[in-house]
Amino acid sequence: MLSTKDGFVEILEFTHFARIFKFNRTPEIGKKKEISHEIKVSVVMELV
Repeated sequence: MLSTKDGFVEILEFTHFARIFKFNRTPEIGKKKEISHEIKVSVVMELV
């Protein structure tokens, strides 16, 4: 996927599968820990 936005070019986008912990905000004051199995990764270059 090759797209440009605000001087950046995205040259690669993929999903990395790994077991990680994410902390999401709750409506109350605090955070909730969840287990996730994927990370979205984008490789970009800045145009100067």
